[in-house]
Amino acid sequence: MSLIDLGAHLAADNCLWCIGGMSPAGIHDDLGPVLSLCPTQRWCDECQGLSLFPAEYETLDDRVNELLDDGYAAVWCSDCMGVVAVIPVTNDGGIR
Repeated sequence: MSLIDLGAHLAADNCLWCIGGMSPAGIHDDLGPVLSLCPTQRWCDECQGLSLFPAEYETLDDRVNELLDDGYAAVWCSDCMGVVAVIPVTNDGGIR
């Protein structure tokens, strides 16, 4: 599943938590404002719905590049493509 798959057919119109299948999840130290998958539904078996999605960027590539510039890398859920962790990297690309 990817964010592209989240459409009207997956988001309940009467759900108080849903904004297009997503729900505000606060402000992450490295990702900024983030969304999570709607907590009223089970979306992802791999991360159990714990992945976060940056809310203020046109594309995830923009945020990934900014993270790399700051010395961090995002770890992605291979099922829903959300961010499950942000880890520091060294100057030569290795994990600290």
